[in-house]
Amino acid sequence: MFWNKKKKESSEKIVIFFASDLHGSAVCFKKFVNGAKFYGANLLVMGGDLTGKAVIPITEQADGTFKGFQTGEEVVIKNQEELDQFIKRVNNQGFYPTVMTETEFQVMKNDPAAQEKLFKKLVGERVQEWADYAEEKLAGTEIPLITSPGNDDFFEIDPILHKASHIQYHEMEVTEFKGYEILHCGGSTKTPWDTEREYTEEEYEKRFATLIPQVQNMETCIFNVHVPPYGTVLDRCPKLDDNLQVVFDMGNPVSMQAGCKTLYSEIEKQQPLLGIHGHIHEGRGKIKIGRTTCVNPGSVYPEGILQGVLVALSDGEVSSVQLTQG
Repeated sequence: MFWNKKKKESSEKIVIFFASDLHGSAVCFKKFVNGAKFYGANLLVMGGDLTGKAVIPITEQADGTFKGFQTGEEVVIKNQEELDQFIKRVNNQGFYPTVMTETEFQVMKNDPAAQEKLFKKLVGERVQEWADYAEEKLAGTEIPLITSPGNDDFFEIDPILHKASHIQYHEMEVTEFKGYEILHCGGSTKTPWDTEREYTEEEYEKRFATLIPQVQNMETCIFNVHVPPYGTVLDRCPKLDDNLQVVFDMGNPVSMQAGCKTLYSEIEKQQPLLGIHGHIHEGRGKIKIGRTTCVNPGSVYPEGILQGVLVALSDGEVSSVQLTQG
C-alpha cells in the first residue's frame, strides 16, 4: 500500500465519460465519442469488448433480391433500399454484415477456417472505421480516448489501435492523466464461451503483482479493469446450464457472480480512488469497497442504447458519479 506517499492532486476538474462492452455497435460508438461534447467530459474511456460477436451473411439472388441470415432465420430483402436499411440495422446491433454470392456462401458455410478469416477481417475493418471516426470528431479537442481490451477482443485489433492517431490503447500498463494514474488490465476471468482473453485467478494474481508496484500514488489511482470485482452487484448475472441456457428456479432466473476475486482483494487492500469496470452487461451500478468507488455502466448495445457513467474528479477525490443512458 502507498498511504505514506504524498498525495499528488490536480486542481483541474476531470470529467470522465466511461462506457464498456459496445460489441461492435456502430451507433453506440458514435454516441460514445459524441458524449464528450454532450456531457462536457474531458476524458473518454472505453472499457473493452469493442468487437462484435458474429458475421451476418447476405447473399445475392438471381432475381435481384437478397437473402439475409440472422438469429438462424432467413430474411428476404427486396431491393437496394431495403438492403441499405438491413445493413445499417445489423451494424447498429453490433454484427458484421457482408454481401456475397450464393455460391460463395455455400462454399464458406462448410469452411470454418474461411469463416474465421472473414470474421477477423471484418472486425479489423470496423475497428479502423471507429479509429477514423474518433480522429474526425476529436481532433483538436485535446480530449483523449483511452481503451483497453475485453475478453472478446481478438489480438488482431491491437496493431490497429496502437497505430490509431486519436486512440490511446493500453494493456498491462500504468499511465498518467492530469495528476491521476490509470492502471489498465483487460480480459476477464473464465467464461462458458472460451473467449480470446481469459485468465485464471492465479494469472490475475500475477498480472496485479506486475501492475501494482508501478503505481506511485494509490490514493489517486484509477483501476481500469474490464472484469468487475467478485461478489458485488457489478458482477451479478444469470446462471447458465451446460447448453448455455439461463437456469430458472420456480419461474425465476437464477443469478450468479462472475467477477474476479483477486481484483476484489486488491481493491480492498490497495484502496485506489476509483474502479471502472464492464464485462457483465447486467451488472450496472456503483458501489463502494472501503474508500474506493467502483462502477459498471452495464450494456444493452443490441438495442442501440448506450449506457455509460460520468465520473467527476476534483482535488484528488471523486466528487460525483452519474449513470447515463441514451
